[in-house]
Amino acid sequence: MLLLPIVVLLYEGYGYLLKALMSGLFIESVVVTLLGAFIAAALDLLLGAPVAYAISRRLIPRPIDSVVSGVLLSPLTIPHTIVGLSILILVSPISPIPIIRKLPLVDTIWGLVAAYFVVSAPIAVGAMKQVFDELDPTYEYAGLTLGLSQWGVFAHVVVPMTFRELVSSFLMTWGRAISEFGSIVILAYYIVNPPFFNYVYPVPILIWYSYEVYGLPMALGYASASLMISILILVLIEIISERKFTGFKP
Repeated sequence: MLLLPIVVLLYEGYGYLLKALMSGLFIESVVVTLLGAFIAAALDLLLGAPVAYAISRRLIPRPIDSVVSGVLLSPLTIPHTIVGLSILILVSPISPIPIIRKLPLVDTIWGLVAAYFVVSAPIAVGAMKQVFDELDPTYEYAGLTLGLSQWGVFAHVVVPMTFRELVSSFLMTWGRAISEFGSIVILAYYIVNPPFFNYVYPVPILIWYSYEVYGLPMALGYASASLMISILILVLIEIISERKFTGFKP
């Protein structure tokens, strides 16, 4: 059931694949999509890892921990068009927060990052929390007895011990962000950040636009090329997950 649609898409889109890969429009689209997703995944990792650790080690008092967990998981249940619409209203002239109205999030790389960040946060935090849940706390106790604070233990003991898993979580979050459509179709339909990006469509939008305007053949080429990129990212995740990380060397 999972494999058949992928095989059929690659089979039907093979004849259009080379043309899509050589298209300047597609290359620009891939660059803006991968860059936006990379920044969002990095922010999810940077801000989400401490939160995931705090939830895992019950450092957040009850019942606040339940509220935090619920907020973090909310993008999984909220339609992503609502996510895009809510961010759009947040930075619009009708926003109740004046300072946020000036943020350049509409049709910019930063709006793309914001949408990717929100929809990918549950994946990032959930993956990292699972990593921390499975970590033996013995080394953390040792760090605490040596005078480190709880967050000192996190930075100097936990992060080095789980580095490989955190990289894998980052790649998983990156891959999830790349596939986003619902929120960016409202907030960042195209990206305008001169001189780097001038009306560049993110990949999912480009596929949808091509299908709507030019029909199935062009969309098949872009979809097949995008699918190959996604598969390469998944393979990279598996390779990193299976490698044994030996730790930092001085």
